[in-house]
Amino acid sequence: MFYNSKELWAERNKLVENQRALMDEDKVDEARIVEGQIKQIDLTLEHVLDEEEKLRSSASIKKTPRASFAEQILGARDEFRGLEVGFRAEGDPTVTTVTAPTETELTIPGKRPALLNNFAATLGSAEAAGDVEFKQRSTQYGEPGTWGGVTNGTSATKSKVVYTWKTAKALKETIAGYVPVSKDTLKDYAELATIIENDLILDVNEKENGKFLTGNNSTGIVGILNTAGILVYTTASAALYYEAIRIMRNKVMKEARRVPTHVCLNPDIKAAIDLYKTETGLYQFLGDNVLWGMEVVEDFDCDGILVYDATCARKRPVHTMSVEVGYVNAQFIQNELSILAEKTTALQVTYPDAFCYASKTDLDKAPTAATTPTTPSQGDSGKQQ
Repeated sequence: MFYNSKELWAERNKLVENQRALMDEDKVDEARIVEGQIKQIDLTLEHVLDEEEKLRSSASIKKTPRASFAEQILGARDEFRGLEVGFRAEGDPTVTTVTAPTETELTIPGKRPALLNNFAATLGSAEAAGDVEFKQRSTQYGEPGTWGGVTNGTSATKSKVVYTWKTAKALKETIAGYVPVSKDTLKDYAELATIIENDLILDVNEKENGKFLTGNNSTGIVGILNTAGILVYTTASAALYYEAIRIMRNKVMKEARRVPTHVCLNPDIKAAIDLYKTETGLYQFLGDNVLWGMEVVEDFDCDGILVYDATCARKRPVHTMSVEVGYVNAQFIQNELSILAEKTTALQVTYPDAFCYASKTDLDKAPTAATTPTTPSQGDSGKQQ
């Protein structure tokens, strides 16, 4: 049984009182036995106080840093003994993103991560067991109204409201890629970490992002832009993107009754908006990553503008990212192997009408007299230079 310093002091005080009572009764031998017990407690108390002081003086209990994805796959660097043919490992399912490692001396240069955030990174994620069947809101018929009451014994008809839903499916799709490597590479931790974390994983994640936007697989992922029910803005705007974004935001709010949280832009469109000037030649947007109250996401996979509520769709990973080593074709006789990375995922779009898309081609068209925007396009709202 272990005692802290407070409990030891209490025990010592009891022994001191007991010793005093024995001395009063002239029981000297028994009092000396108690004195020995007191000395033993003093020694123990000194040790306990030292340990407690060490705990108090320590800044904090250090937390074990979270292992990077490469460390999850390869294990600790000091314990690494190379990979064998047939090796397979799967990452921690709680890991949803893979970032570049901190300062590390790499043997080979790794591919740089995407400079910009992308569409997929703004969506939530929930694990799935496979294809997901779910409900989407459909057409609403009627709406509540005032009841006219009873007149001359006849009750007025009350408003009828019918809500409808339809069944939709989020089909899973496996995204994979492999890279040939030499057998010597399997024994080099730095090279393996670079290939896995700075090449394969980034490429798979970027491919997944493209699927979530433009995928059109009848047996797999159907991207947002090909999902039935999304809103489309086709008005010719003469490249006045800033105004178009506000109109698209309003369209989502009116038709989907959702407040958009993000606007996904092709980098060329974002650059054009950043270069808008007032009539006095001043830039209107300086370092602002918010447009009309929505967070801006620049994405090379988006060829126009996508205004959306990020809570209305989510990623459904079926299998987390896995890494496997093996032979492909004639690699056995060529002293080569392959490292394969793959993940299986699906896209669930609960509210398609919470997404409004406009292509750059449509927005760049010059408006005709019949389609000229009624909103101001010069002066206060700026013009493109």
